[in-house]
Amino acid sequence: MKSFWTLLAATWVVVGAVFAGSTNLAVAQDAFKWRMQSNLSTGEPGYESVRTMFVEALREMSGGRMNISFHPVGALFPIADGLEAVGAGVVEIGMMTGGYFSGKMGPIATLESSVPGAERDPIERYNFFYKKGFIDIAREAYAPYKVYYLAPHISPPWDIISRKPLRSKADFKGLKIRTFGIEAEWYEAMGASAVFLGGGEVYTALATGVVDAVRWGSPSVQMKLGLHEVGRYYLRNSPLPAPNNHIVVNQQAWNSLPDDIKAMMDKAARLASLDYIARGNMDDTRAIAEMQEKHGIEFVEIPAKEWLEMEQIARDIWAKYAEHDKLSARAVKLLQEYLTELGR
Repeated sequence: MKSFWTLLAATWVVVGAVFAGSTNLAVAQDAFKWRMQSNLSTGEPGYESVRTMFVEALREMSGGRMNISFHPVGALFPIADGLEAVGAGVVEIGMMTGGYFSGKMGPIATLESSVPGAERDPIERYNFFYKKGFIDIAREAYAPYKVYYLAPHISPPWDIISRKPLRSKADFKGLKIRTFGIEAEWYEAMGASAVFLGGGEVYTALATGVVDAVRWGSPSVQMKLGLHEVGRYYLRNSPLPAPNNHIVVNQQAWNSLPDDIKAMMDKAARLASLDYIARGNMDDTRAIAEMQEKHGIEFVEIPAKEWLEMEQIARDIWAKYAEHDKLSARAVKLLQEYLTELGR
């Protein structure tokens, strides 16, 4: 945790320096009025972190030169069409998840949004992007779609809540679980059946037994959907402990910006990620206590040795992405090298 607060303090120093430099700019300079859609709903921690630490912070840092009108998921375009919407200039900037675009982009989209069996906390993911240089690969991947990949928006864990306890790999055999993407392939390799459901369907599906388990967000997000009312067991081992959304900008809009505003956007996006991690940590701590004390949710755990074996199955799946194309091969190689550095 010390590394997180050190990183947050350092980011504040940099943002403060950018802000201080911006206060001397003349008001007469060009002002930019953009529209942005999120992949989240108002009030969600990820939405609020971007609203306060990115949108509002940019307005302040730029002295009113950068003004972004921020909208919740679905307000301006269907989220599945987000890449095309930003690339075509329907909006200048958007927040979305790479997993939506694996059909268009191939496995690099999955690798960009996080894979199981890799990083184990959000700060490791942050360092993979910014210290190991994965952000450069992400930018190269998104460039053909007429967008500039500004930054990841790193999230608290995405976890599993279920109607039956999951205490071993064997418990996944025959399990009907709401999931998608590489996780679906991973769970199916352990005998489960993957079911794709939208956010509006998961509560009823879990309540009625259409699915036995739901892989959704962190504890606080699960509670906001009411999943603690219909699921009785929460798996402590997180299948995706370090996922991320991302922020992309229409390339022409990005090219139109002066360098100082580009720098402000980079720093504000980093700060929004760190704020999201901090918000999630606080909200999830409260949610876990409430789930246990008020709602009787049982937190179960797969033994560490067995979980490592399960993670290796996931690693074997995403390692094969290197065979798909050169960009995915570079990403897989970089991730494998990084995990070796981390002692895994």
